[in-house]
Amino acid sequence: MTRYGGLSMSSLSWREAAIEALKGSGPLSVPDVLKRIEALELREITGQTPEATIGAVLYVALENGDDRIRLCGPGLFEHTGSKSAPLASVASLDRLEEIDIRSVWKNEASDFTPWLLANAEYLGEILGIDVELDEKEKAVGDFSLDLIGRDISNACVLIVENQLSETDHKHLGQLLTYAAGTDAATIIWVAPSFRDEHRRALNYLNDKSSGDVRFFGVEVRVVRIGNSSPAPMFHLVSKPADSGNQVAISGDANGLSPQREKYRMFWAKYLEAVHLSHPNITNVRSAATRTFAHMNYLRRGVTLVLGFIAPKSRIFAEIYIDLKSKSKNLDVLLTLKASQQDIEKEMGSELFWDEIPGKRACRIRILHDGHIDDVSKHVEMIQWLMEAQVGLKKVFRPRLEALSSEIWDREDSAMEDDEEDLK
Repeated sequence: MTRYGGLSMSSLSWREAAIEALKGSGPLSVPDVLKRIEALELREITGQTPEATIGAVLYVALENGDDRIRLCGPGLFEHTGSKSAPLASVASLDRLEEIDIRSVWKNEASDFTPWLLANAEYLGEILGIDVELDEKEKAVGDFSLDLIGRDISNACVLIVENQLSETDHKHLGQLLTYAAGTDAATIIWVAPSFRDEHRRALNYLNDKSSGDVRFFGVEVRVVRIGNSSPAPMFHLVSKPADSGNQVAISGDANGLSPQREKYRMFWAKYLEAVHLSHPNITNVRSAATRTFAHMNYLRRGVTLVLGFIAPKSRIFAEIYIDLKSKSKNLDVLLTLKASQQDIEKEMGSELFWDEIPGKRACRIRILHDGHIDDVSKHVEMIQWLMEAQVGLKKVFRPRLEALSSEIWDREDSAMEDDEEDLK
């Protein structure tokens, strides 16, 4: 019989296993709690939807006043350090109840789509990427796409087609039409329930894609406990295979070039280390295959990026600013730079405040020695990048959130086209 910390694992309920998994881990999402339960062999994984079960028992535990856990963000649970469960009678327990989704969002276009636009973090958490949604009802020819934005983690266009009824052929056709019309590489279909035929269609598209295009099927439901406020619950029904999620074709249609494989292996090691040391600091789960990797979405148009400057044998961590307007980018950079002394003191390091002459974007960068081919120094480089990511996110995120929204909302006379330049 497997034992953990003196506990008999065969006798652990879902609730106790989930709470045990949260110990010493920092904030975790429900999928991460499930992974911890499996990794620590806390109990047998049973049922068709174990993630839904874990979410249900944790929300019930909160509702019943279990002071061992707390909710510390949308869908994020954390152990408080308390050792005792509440002494509640069976009569005080309540059920997790699914309610009619249209009792919360009566209309798809006027209610659900705007809500999703304002709450993109829910999608990011369930998909394992950082999501930036920019616009609803985006014109694609004579039709209107529900939502368009960016998959920050994969640096590509992301689109969402959503509905408040069971999936149908019409929306599948719209999904493919909009993907072609926007050149999207991350394509998401959201609905309360998926017909098996449509789930298989998404799996087929993922199997046949070259790996640089990703299709996701996401079920959305609304639940509550007793008289609590309604809460959204998301569940993945279709996703790309992990082996092809980040593969970019470079000459060889069957895989990566040797150079890209080097970067994939490095970023895979980095993600393993950062999720172990700093759980939930990033939604990113799949390794990049390029010299750089987007790790955090901080505010619309502002991301935290890590990478290599290979010709100079340097690695970097930076705040990359691109609001699609040079003047807006400079406004953000210079407003932040007004606090340069305080920021660099908090970071414990001098930063490079770069207007990038001749380019639209701006950046705030910190550098360190390192080259992808110096395998003996990978551990040292990973440690430096982790500390830089944690520091930059901690220092800059609240400052970015405090900046006036007028910078973002201002209409500029000219919007310039420019490609990413992260070298």
